Amino acid sequence: MTPMFATPTCSERGTRAGGAGFTLLEILLVVAIIGILASVVVLGATDVGRQRTVRAEAERLALAVELARDEARLRNAVWGLLVDGGTYRFKEYDVAGDEWNDVERREFSADASENNIEFVVGQIFENKEADLAELPWLQNNGGGESASGVADAGSDDGTRSPDVVIYPGGEMTPFKITVSAGEGYAAWVARSDGIQRARAVAETDVDAEDEGLREWLHEAGFAR
Repeated sequence: MTPMFATPTCSERGTRAGGAGFTLLEILLVVAIIGILASVVVLGATDVGRQRTVRAEAERLALAVELARDEARLRNAVWGLLVDGGTYRFKEYDVAGDEWNDVERREFSADASENNIEFVVGQIFENKEADLAELPWLQNNGGGESASGVADAGSDDGTRSPDVVIYPGGEMTPFKITVSAGEGYAAWVARSDGIQRARAVAETDVDAEDEGLREWLHEAGFAR
């Protein structure tokens, strides 16, 4: 009997090459980001609406980081996230030119300045208790480049390097980015320890999570 469904070959099961298509994960993440963006647009200028906007922007940023990790893996490329006040954008590292180029896709940039919302990059380890270059997932990042070398690319010409670097293996520099709308509004934080998924949490919940991570690093011999 002829089978109704053919089994895909190894080549058919391979990862996407170039711009041939999108994975289901990418599609779902893009849909989620666009949905959050739409909610930000329709929220009013009321206190409640403004507070929801802060949370929505933090959630959107966390989803964008995860989408960028997926792209870095599929393209075997190094990506970065550059934060600048009320805006942020993702970049892709050009090995040949030793420079960072903007990713020209809507889901990989945001401008919340018109809503007076600010993104602030913070150190996930207080007092720099851990040397990021010594973290195991950044020592062997799969990109053939040192963590410090890629992060500093482009700095010679005065161009700012990304605040967060994402490697082909999915590892990235640990980060926490605070999203705030000024006094009177609770801040939210998009964060990751560099291995786990980026996610958005209320700022009031961050301290306990950071303490747990610092304890783990201390036990592993990386905290100072």
